[in-house]
Amino acid sequence: MPSDRFPQGKRRKREEEFGHLLQQEHSLNAGFLHGLKGQIVEIQARAVEVLYSPRPWPGAVVITGMERGDAEQALLRINAALTKYGMNKSPVVIQVHCTPAMLSKYGSWLDLPLAIILLQCAGYLPDLPPTVEGDYVLVGELGLHGEVRRVPGILAIAEATRPEQTLIVPTGNERECALIAASPGRQHGRIAAVSMLDEVIEFFQGKRTFDNVLNQLISLEPFGKKPIDFGRIKGQEQAKEAALLCAAGGHNLLFIGPPGEGKSLLANAIAGILPRLTVEEQLELTRIYSAAGQLERDGQIVTQRPFRAVHHTISKQALVGGGTLKLQPGEVTLAHLGILFLDELPEFRRDTLEALRQPLESGQITISRTHAAFTFPCRFTLVAAMNPCPCGYAGTERCTCSPTAVAKYQKRLSGPLLDRIDLVVELQPLTLEERFSETTDGQTELLRQKVEAARARQTARFQGTAIGCNAAIPAGRILDYCRFSPAGLEHYKQRVAQANISTRLTDRLARVARTIADLDNSDSIEPPHVDRAATFVLDQRLNFAPAAETESPA
Repeated sequence: MPSDRFPQGKRRKREEEFGHLLQQEHSLNAGFLHGLKGQIVEIQARAVEVLYSPRPWPGAVVITGMERGDAEQALLRINAALTKYGMNKSPVVIQVHCTPAMLSKYGSWLDLPLAIILLQCAGYLPDLPPTVEGDYVLVGELGLHGEVRRVPGILAIAEATRPEQTLIVPTGNERECALIAASPGRQHGRIAAVSMLDEVIEFFQGKRTFDNVLNQLISLEPFGKKPIDFGRIKGQEQAKEAALLCAAGGHNLLFIGPPGEGKSLLANAIAGILPRLTVEEQLELTRIYSAAGQLERDGQIVTQRPFRAVHHTISKQALVGGGTLKLQPGEVTLAHLGILFLDELPEFRRDTLEALRQPLESGQITISRTHAAFTFPCRFTLVAAMNPCPCGYAGTERCTCSPTAVAKYQKRLSGPLLDRIDLVVELQPLTLEERFSETTDGQTELLRQKVEAARARQTARFQGTAIGCNAAIPAGRILDYCRFSPAGLEHYKQRVAQANISTRLTDRLARVARTIADLDNSDSIEPPHVDRAATFVLDQRLNFAPAAETESPA
């Protein structure tokens, strides 16, 4: 209401009562999620004008440095929550700025710190001395009834705080925050958990103290399903050997076979024989899954290698990640350090499969938008499966497909993607004896031990380099790391000459042979290793897709 409509005495009284608020400066630290990284930002606020008639918070507050729609929604939630405590109006106009302005801020992470700093500006809460303003970081979404609600990505935010700061988080996020104690130098941090807004108000009024969550015994819950044991999968010995090579050397793998013969089961079982996650890898995956909103409860930690089964109807954005403002990690990032499984490979859209080229080559995916560019990790092993023809029974009496239909079906595969698949294996229908054979548990643990021993040899071999496994040996360094015995090298040359293959497949044969030698605990590649590698790299590939090995050399 214009000031000239108020009596002079009333204006003077209001200015005397609230004018001192215009002289105060307020700052609070807040945390929010930017991509997969936690960011600590400063929220500055001050009263800029005395109102002669108090207004609800949305009409008295201007927020800059935050996405407009998110700022407006935050003020509506704050207004409803503060109404519960009789603080539903502000006597002053308040200007709020979230710094740095160039960093786009969105979502509901800033609700709690915004509410507190607004109460300070309006005189409901005392101002903090400048010497302690930076000692606290506040995070949390406000419900309409004053509850402080759990937010995603809290582990990344906790890691972004300084060890001497107290992080105030919603109840339901504190156990995840406690994981930072596993990081060097973070054992003595402070985490406080709150369930209602009035708890934080009383704390800033000096009427309440918070316990440090890190001083309590925190129980954690493993997240992720345990893969099926290899001993439960009947028959398919050659496919099991290919799965072992896939896990031991990081080689991408394609299963070809009729429906119902175990392609999906084998793909799922591979995740179980990959090396166990280190503590650092568990924290990295937990950070990713928390940011993506995948963790169902507080205190869950990713302890299993991921296995992400992707349906062929998936969009490109859902596969590699994306979004308009808040970019979400895609399936390639959720499969980081694990298995990405593409079933019914020819049914995928070609542009969707082509989007996998960058992740497969670099182990990361960069998504650019007008306001920012985000880089997400995605070092996964690709396992794909397909039927040999539309009906699935090519080469048998049950097949109803014409040769033209089979050829057309196989040509739907992406050539660049096939170039990045090291192993191809055909599954055969189980015999009657295999179908009724007994199964035993415990095979996965035995295979994992072999994989870990082979990976240990690779770790020693590639020490001091960026190469992570045999599958990642660069084209120009093949003979540097794939050491052949004299007999093995001669046999390798003969197989290459007989097959008349490209340089790319020649290198691939050496990489797979190196993995087989590692599994045999052999320092050099021998002729039998070359022959076994050719079974998966050359023989079935040539029978299945003759055009794949005739491309021009890389």
